[in-house]
Amino acid sequence: MASLAGAALKQRHITLIKTDDPDAKHHYTNGISLLSEIDTLSSSDERLCKHSDPKHKPSGKTRKNPLQLLQHRHPNLTAWFLYMGFLVALGFLAFQIHYTLPTPVSSEQGDTIDPVKGQYRFSEENVRKIVRHMSEDIGYRVVGTEQDQETQEYLIRELKALKEQAQRQSAKRSAASIQENGVGAFPKFDMWVQMNDGSHQFDFMSKVVMKMYTNMTNIIVRLSCGPECDKNSVLLNAHYDTTLGSPGAVDDALPVGVMMELIRILSQRPALKKNSLVFLFNGGEESLQDASHSFITSHELKSTVRAVINLEGCGTSGPEILFQANSRPMIEAYSKVPYPHGTVMGNDLFSTGIILSDTDFRQFVEYGNLTGLDMAVYKNSYLYHTHLDIDEQMERGLPQHLGENTLALATYLGDQVDLGEGLEQTKDVVYYDFFGLFLVSYSMKTAIRLHVALGALVVISLAVGISQTSVRAFASVLLSFVTALLSPLLVAFTIQALGKSMVWFPHEYLPVVFFGPIGAAGMFSIQLAFHNKKASSGENELHTLSAVQVFYTIAMAFATYMRIASSYFIAMYCLFTSVALLFNYKLMKAQGKTGIKGVEPMTYYVASGIQTLYLSHLGFSLFDMIVPLTGRIGVDSPADYIIAIMTGFSVFSFNPPMLAFSHRFGRASLQRVIVALLGVQLAVLLIGTALISPYDTLHPKRLFAQHFRNLTSGESLLYVAHADAGPFYSPYVTHVESLYDTKAVFRSGSDNPGDWNAIYPFNQFLDSYVFDTTPYIRKHTTNATLANSDAPLTELIRTPPKLIAENVSYNAETGLRKLTILCTHPSYIWTVTSFDAEVVSWSMDLKVPSKEKFHYVVRNAGGYMTDGWKLDLEYRANGPDDKLHLELTAMETEGFGKDVERELEGSGDIGVMRKLVKARPSDVSLTYFSAVISNFDL
Repeated sequence: MASLAGAALKQRHITLIKTDDPDAKHHYTNGISLLSEIDTLSSSDERLCKHSDPKHKPSGKTRKNPLQLLQHRHPNLTAWFLYMGFLVALGFLAFQIHYTLPTPVSSEQGDTIDPVKGQYRFSEENVRKIVRHMSEDIGYRVVGTEQDQETQEYLIRELKALKEQAQRQSAKRSAASIQENGVGAFPKFDMWVQMNDGSHQFDFMSKVVMKMYTNMTNIIVRLSCGPECDKNSVLLNAHYDTTLGSPGAVDDALPVGVMMELIRILSQRPALKKNSLVFLFNGGEESLQDASHSFITSHELKSTVRAVINLEGCGTSGPEILFQANSRPMIEAYSKVPYPHGTVMGNDLFSTGIILSDTDFRQFVEYGNLTGLDMAVYKNSYLYHTHLDIDEQMERGLPQHLGENTLALATYLGDQVDLGEGLEQTKDVVYYDFFGLFLVSYSMKTAIRLHVALGALVVISLAVGISQTSVRAFASVLLSFVTALLSPLLVAFTIQALGKSMVWFPHEYLPVVFFGPIGAAGMFSIQLAFHNKKASSGENELHTLSAVQVFYTIAMAFATYMRIASSYFIAMYCLFTSVALLFNYKLMKAQGKTGIKGVEPMTYYVASGIQTLYLSHLGFSLFDMIVPLTGRIGVDSPADYIIAIMTGFSVFSFNPPMLAFSHRFGRASLQRVIVALLGVQLAVLLIGTALISPYDTLHPKRLFAQHFRNLTSGESLLYVAHADAGPFYSPYVTHVESLYDTKAVFRSGSDNPGDWNAIYPFNQFLDSYVFDTTPYIRKHTTNATLANSDAPLTELIRTPPKLIAENVSYNAETGLRKLTILCTHPSYIWTVTSFDAEVVSWSMDLKVPSKEKFHYVVRNAGGYMTDGWKLDLEYRANGPDDKLHLELTAMETEGFGKDVERELEGSGDIGVMRKLVKARPSDVSLTYFSAVISNFDL
């Protein structure tokens, strides 16, 4: 046994013998004498074993297992593999923890009843029935369409059925049984249908949009214990409309189904004792948050709402995330959910505007001054706002996760939180989940105190010699960080030069494969350049690990000074590196070493354990959110460079102690690691760019198509555009040219912003290929007169949208001209009116944004069968005849699932858009519609 112990101890320090560092003899103090003692002990024990074993043959060889042989022959390689294996194991463990979802509960009676409490449980299967009906049976639910109206009727019918069911169950509970069991009565079930007109300013993507809405519909349900509970309420919100080109299973039928299931459950439980719950099924989020604005500014319940829980969906898998919060009590309430998942980093990231998205949460905070939580499904957002947002793609367990969290949150807020005086808004809160097990939250003031204490700990560790850095080592860590960030840009430049932009796009992990090796090689190259030949490898290790501690301490101090709540993430690095250095100090002292001149192997495992595990947990969220997002941020976005830098940051952050570990075996060993990484990088570039396509069926390229008819010029044009920086395949353009027997003309979105005004302000992201469809229509029409006519095809458009002026007047003294603009658009939706003027006043319930001449864009959305709107306007004119020039774009109601397009009057069944939809490649998601544009002088 003694010989085995000696052999194990010798193996532990084998790197002191097998190293290419000429100064390795200084790795540890008295290292040579220690090894000599080990050798002596080991040899004597071996001799003892030989004499005591009668079967021992002196000429025989000692057998070693494969790991021992590898350690003996390649000790450096073995140490690298052991440590890397440990890190990989941490990553795998983080993956399992991060992506695990709860087991769904079926709709069977035995499963939906809690056997202990006897109450209804949340059922994923019930939710999926609602999701399937909304996304598959009804389909695209765009505001103003027939499907929009059908959805309203369906929800009202189902909610009335739930109310009747609750009333029947309540009737079964006699007053005597309630008194006997001490159980309260079921909640009061109230319901409203709100239809309203309004306006608001919606600034988005650096553009100012004036929003008007007409006949916007909301469906509201309140569950309450009575008059006392009615005074204060918690609002739960989800929208039932969809964007263009998507059946919206997750966005946002899933949250709608979750709220319906909550109503089913809570309406048949004893009423919550403190606050009522208000469920808002809003009918206009995709039209730029009109319905939520309508509720929070004009509904009778608005004054009772104290807090909001907004439910959204932009992915199809993984856990839901808390990504916006503005109140400490609400964050503490979220900590009560069974599967917490969220970090203040999402809050900080969203507030920067980098995430080109927005939710109804904005309206509730801006116009209702509410505190609350914004929760969303966000993983696998490749399918967000596409035709593939269907129930089939929704991961099993996802509705259960979102539902159980929301149920627990609503129950806690309704039963235990005092909302009488409202909740204070604040963003100075740090919060993060610990691997989905529990949520940590504390104030920014507490964070500052903790960070100051941690900084003091670092200073003390430097003073007493626990941490021993140098200017050289600190410079190496700083430059390694910069190089890890910037070196992946070389790969980004290369793949663009090869015409393979966004080749990393089809999977969230591919950026690590494409950009990770060179990022690691870059930071290790800096360590090689700064390796101090005059010091031992152990001293290089200790100085570098200490420099990592100092680097993160300085970064923590800066982030804390800037009051960035996400600084907790940096503080974690500082903490665990400090703990590791203290462990190293104690371990060496326990071994009787008089001077700390190196790093014990176990120190790296202590430094990496929780730190790397948590970074992996965060990294999965970051890549799951950002990588798919690059498919919809515009053709001019530097997507390759954004992802390259993000990957470089992640490579450095994954395990900073690796910088110190790289010095452990000397310069030659580090050189071999760098060469190997560069070899891997070259192989990835050659093989990846040759075999991988940026898009496939489940990771499609987003294309937009509009059949655009200009009533002023008489043109009939088909626009096909894309929304990312990836390749726009010339074969597809050639194919479309062959479909319509015409040549395409390229039009830049930045040079022609009015081409896509129908979807303003998203039009600025689209570059287009334009096809003249007039010859195709004339060739395929069954109307001989139309085929042989030279008259513009736009003359055949029935009941086109119009703008007319009423009540026109001019004041010569003030130079102001007044008029009422009346728009009629029967069978059209989503009108966009633009004009340039020095507006003084208008009838919209919002301030005029500029006192000077300004380019105004007014978007209007209306409910089903809404056929017009009006706007009173007063502007500065040069005289009574200085008319206002306006451009009006209107979208046809067809094109959203059930009807693909509207034909020209008398043209017959031609199907320009149907032909394009039918020819859609499998790796393309196509959002299509038809629109008309015309100009008016009023």
